[in-house]
Amino acid sequence: MAFAVGLGIAHGGGSHGDALAARVRVELRAGYYRSLPPQVLALGSVPAMLAALHDPYTEYLDPAAYRLIRGETGERYSGVGLTLWPVAGGLGVAAVPPGPAREAGLHPGDTILSIDGRTAAGLGFDEALGRILGPPGTSVALRVRRGSEVRSVRLVRRRLAAPQIQFRLIEVSGRRVAYLRLASFRSGAAAAMTTLLRRLERDRASAVVLDLRGNPGGLLSQAVAVSSLFLRDGTIVSIEGAHLSRVVYRARPDRAVAPRLPLAVLVDRWSASSAEVVAAALHDNARATLVGESTFGKGLVQTLRPLPNGGALKLTTARYLTPVGVDISGVGVVPDVMAYDDLATPGDDALNAAIEVVTSR
Repeated sequence: MAFAVGLGIAHGGGSHGDALAARVRVELRAGYYRSLPPQVLALGSVPAMLAALHDPYTEYLDPAAYRLIRGETGERYSGVGLTLWPVAGGLGVAAVPPGPAREAGLHPGDTILSIDGRTAAGLGFDEALGRILGPPGTSVALRVRRGSEVRSVRLVRRRLAAPQIQFRLIEVSGRRVAYLRLASFRSGAAAAMTTLLRRLERDRASAVVLDLRGNPGGLLSQAVAVSSLFLRDGTIVSIEGAHLSRVVYRARPDRAVAPRLPLAVLVDRWSASSAEVVAAALHDNARATLVGESTFGKGLVQTLRPLPNGGALKLTTARYLTPVGVDISGVGVVPDVMAYDDLATPGDDALNAAIEVVTSR
């Protein structure tokens, strides 16, 4: 699941609440990506300070939520198999990897309205995440909307492998197109991608489609490393903040594994954060054609700051700029070729458009 959005609520009162607020105030003053007016820092509680930021990406994680977040970066987790983003009215389903949710018929584009009877729109994102995750063998009840239809499903949680990369070769008019779908930018994503790209010459692949649809992002370091696999030189991304001088990440020639094969990158409205870094880097360096829909538009970088009570502050510490200097916040990355997969038609319309792009060269 994605875990980059939402506003948690700090609990606690008296001296403990005062101490927590003081620590959060220190972290905001020292690390927030924008200058903060004194009246924000003067507020007396964590919820008040964070609400005054009007920044959905900076949030307090209580100890339980922080443990869940750390577990979500591992290779396995216990849940139902959903990638989610907040949307109007609930939680939007961005992707459904193999697992209980897919087996129950959930699809990208569905909206989760409630979780065990609690309205999803009324929960902070991490609280909602915590209610969907849980021990293997336990169940969670979801109300799900698709178009005008609303239905209820009960899903039994189980241990799932965190998806990394799907790979297959697609034969098109005597040519082989390597299809790689990267689910998220977890630790190890670039190493796994390197291994697959080194196979392409042996597999006689003549083009590549990199599918970042439904990819909610992840580690910036992995986005930079994956971009470098396709670039011999050029700027990948720049980050800057009120307490951070601009840092420019550039491609390294010694990291390039597939710098010449025709390349298309598939994106959609759920491609966010680090996925947008990669899409913009490959597009702005004239390395790839972008196919699909305009992306999510998350141009901010968060850092987890542990707190003395066992929780953490997820703090926006920088914004990032594409290689040509664009801040995509709220706008996204616009594809060269607009394409959308119509679930009512056979096959994958957007993938077919991307294949046409790379095989026409």
